Amino acid sequence: MRSDATSGPSCLTRRQWGLAMLGAVPGFAGGQQTGWKPTVLLEGGTIIVAACSRERIVIAADSKASFRTDGFQDEVCKLAVPANKVLFAASGLVGVGDWSAADEAKSAALRIVGDNPYLSGSSLGSLAEAWARAMAAKIRTLPPAIFGEPQAESQTSALFAGLDRADEVNLVRATVQPVAAAGGKMDARTNVIPVEIPTTGTRFLAFGMPAIAMEFLAGKTPRAKEETAQWKTYFAGSADIAEDIAIRLVELTSYFEPRKDLVGGATAAVRMDGKAGVRWLRRPPACLR
Repeated sequence: MRSDATSGPSCLTRRQWGLAMLGAVPGFAGGQQTGWKPTVLLEGGTIIVAACSRERIVIAADSKASFRTDGFQDEVCKLAVPANKVLFAASGLVGVGDWSAADEAKSAALRIVGDNPYLSGSSLGSLAEAWARAMAAKIRTLPPAIFGEPQAESQTSALFAGLDRADEVNLVRATVQPVAAAGGKMDARTNVIPVEIPTTGTRFLAFGMPAIAMEFLAGKTPRAKEETAQWKTYFAGSADIAEDIAIRLVELTSYFEPRKDLVGGATAAVRMDGKAGVRWLRRPPACLR
C-alpha cells in the first residue's frame, strides 16, 4: 500500500485481510442447492477498493453478484450509508431473500449510533461488532448447502468507516466466517479489528478479488506500467487523484478479470469527509434503493 497517492507505485506492500486485502483471494466455491427456495445472493467475486486518509475516505465497488438460484446480475449495490457520517461496504454473503447484510448494518447503526453525528473509533468498533453478531445469528438459521465447500471460502468481509468529532476518519473491518456445527447446522466465527490509517498520505485497501488492483498499484507488469504512465494525463486537474485511482482500479478489475461472471457491472463510489459529509461520486440505480 502506498503512503502517498502521488508517489511511485513501488511503495505498495501487502497486508492480508480475511479472504484478502490486497492479497490472493479464492472465489466462492459453489455447491448444489438442496431444499432451499428463496433467492440466495452469494458473491463469488466482488472488487471493493478504498482510498483512505485521516481527512477523507473514498470507497468504490463493482455491481456484479451471483445468485445461487438465478445466475448472475449486474445490479447489486455493495456500498451503504447506514448512519450519518458512516460508510459500509461488504463482500461475501450479501443477502438471502428479503434480508441483506446492508440492512443489518443499518439496524445495528440505529441501535449503536442513533442520532449521534460522530463516531469515535471505539463506537465504530461497537457498531461493527453488533453487525457481526447479527450476521452470525442469521448464518445459524441457514442450511449448510448454501455455503458450499469449502466453507472457508464463504467468509463475509465488511469495512466500516466513520468520522469522529475532529472530522477524522476511523476504519474498522469485520469478518464473519461460517463453520459447520453439530447436528448438520451452521455456526459462525466473527472478528472485528481497527484498520490503521497513516497520519499523512493515502492508504489503498482492496478486498473481494483484489489481485488485479494490486497488480496495477504495484505497476510492475507491462500492462500496469502502460496504465499508470497515463494517470497524470487521465487525472489532470483532479482535485483528488486517490479518489480517481480507487474508481479506476475497480474499472480495471472489471475489464481485465477473466471471470466475467464474478466481477463487473456499473461502478459505484462514495466519498466521506469532514467538509462535505457523505457524497456519492457514482450512484448506479441499485444504490438508490
